[in-house]
Amino acid sequence: MKKKILPLTLSLALAISLVSGCGDSDNSVANSTPDTPQPQPISIQLLHTNDHHSHLEGQPYTLMLDYDPNQQGNEPVQVDLGGFARIANAISTYRNNNTLVVNNGELNGTLYFSLFKGEADFMVFNTLGLDAYQLGNHEFDEGDARLAELIAMADFPILSANIHPQPASPLYGSDIKPYIIKEIDGEKVAIIGVIKVEKTKESSMVSDDVDFSEEFSSTEKYVKEVEALGINKILVISHLGYDFDKKLAASIDGIDLIISGDTHELLDSTGEIEALGITAQGPYPTIVNNTKGEPVYIVEAWEYAKALGVLNIDFDASGKVLKAAGNPELLVGGPYKVKDSSNNWVLATAAEETAISTAISQLKVVKEMEPSAEIMAVIQPYKTQIESFVTQKIGSVTTPLGFERIPTPFASGSEPNGSFAAQVVADAFLQYIPNADFAIQNAGGVRAPFNQGEFTVADAYTVLPFSNKITTIKIKGKDVVQVLEEALNYSQGLSGSTGAFPYASNLRYDVVLGRPAGEGIRNVEVRDRKTGAWAPIDLEKTYVVVTNSFTALGKDGYVTFGRLRGENPANFSDSDASYSIPLIEYFLKVLPDSTLSPPESDNFSLKSVSH
Repeated sequence: MKKKILPLTLSLALAISLVSGCGDSDNSVANSTPDTPQPQPISIQLLHTNDHHSHLEGQPYTLMLDYDPNQQGNEPVQVDLGGFARIANAISTYRNNNTLVVNNGELNGTLYFSLFKGEADFMVFNTLGLDAYQLGNHEFDEGDARLAELIAMADFPILSANIHPQPASPLYGSDIKPYIIKEIDGEKVAIIGVIKVEKTKESSMVSDDVDFSEEFSSTEKYVKEVEALGINKILVISHLGYDFDKKLAASIDGIDLIISGDTHELLDSTGEIEALGITAQGPYPTIVNNTKGEPVYIVEAWEYAKALGVLNIDFDASGKVLKAAGNPELLVGGPYKVKDSSNNWVLATAAEETAISTAISQLKVVKEMEPSAEIMAVIQPYKTQIESFVTQKIGSVTTPLGFERIPTPFASGSEPNGSFAAQVVADAFLQYIPNADFAIQNAGGVRAPFNQGEFTVADAYTVLPFSNKITTIKIKGKDVVQVLEEALNYSQGLSGSTGAFPYASNLRYDVVLGRPAGEGIRNVEVRDRKTGAWAPIDLEKTYVVVTNSFTALGKDGYVTFGRLRGENPANFSDSDASYSIPLIEYFLKVLPDSTLSPPESDNFSLKSVSH
């Protein structure tokens, strides 16, 4: 693919200012003499994004805004939030000679990735003129070879200090730098990158031919290396997660700032975020002292291109941070929608639009921003293909498959009934996550049957219309049984929901309806993915289950999932792929001739149902 050419002035600026992380002592600013410039104080403007997951366009979002003088408090307003066209315009507006623009990675999650495998994302980033890009774990979702192709497309530095491709990997020889050095006002600034190891190895398609070194030791190694070059202004783009980064800051001396990612946290220093109806996870920046008692500043800017982090940092001549202040900015535009007297969304009137704009202008964290025509032009060819693809046939269905949530009784060995649609969705989840032992899907997450005939992308979104994502969980067998019992009980309770009824793939069980809590699920079996053999579930064994993000939070009666997430969140991995994408790929990549037939009785999750 021909790479996009940056404007000449930007290309020259990059060529002049960028030095790759090679440990060349000629770049040192240490031991200055009367013939060399003395270290000077500098100010840096950092513009940053993270965890965009291929959300290239803006998206509808509800903010609580105080725009109506006739109402008390804030009122809901639906805006078009974020997107890289708005982010690009903001970057263009703010950018100066002291600006660094960085992205903390993470592809996959929309059709822009499913269809174009990262190309659309990287073409957008080429146009933005990034100073640095830290790889996320989902950059490996299409394997080493595809990531190598994406890196070859990039007109910006790709970072990660702890990724080490070996000769057998297609990534071997790819330009992944441990760090870069930028020059601002004559002062050198190091930017180091680091990725989370276990999550990358277990939740992506990285090959065994890529080695990883431990996160903290790798970061410390390159902090010391750039310090040996005389550099005393050190930034780390860390794809470890907010809590992990607080530990990183406390453990390693020499780091001034950590640009965090992977955990989708929205931080706030204004106090305005909560009033908008959004939860902030901490202050922006978050300050953690290192072992010497020196402050390390941590920033993160939410998710899905909803926000642009804007941080201004003042250094003294010795490299000490004198001040670090700013906030993520939520970039919005119209057309705005408001609630009518029947609580339905309607387009705002001209007067309401003016009032909404006035309310936004009084906020620090929300900014009205027009989209960049240049970025829209980059996105448009891909968008046109997506719009065409959504209407395209991706397969066919031989027999109507219903979505009756609660099955009626049937004997073991006879024809099963219930939500065949939920069974198919669970099967698709399992195929999407190669290392999962089984999948669980609540009946209510499936909102339409599979009708006989052709099946389109639009049909997939009709069957699975929610904003749920895919989540994998490490869980003991005894907790799996407990979750199934909870879901069954909740699906039959007066205050519960029939949508909780559990269906599964590679997991099967007998159901006894109407029994007291804890007595309705019996004879649970797991099928070995390699041999196909069924065996009783091992109550003490740790399994990997894939489910949707809704039930993974403990919703719909899946209480044990929620409890386990609170006790050990490291056992939960959120993929950020829409739960409709595995279904689409199931038709395109897994089903013979892309044709869906009724699930075989032996593979159906319900062995029998009785009262």
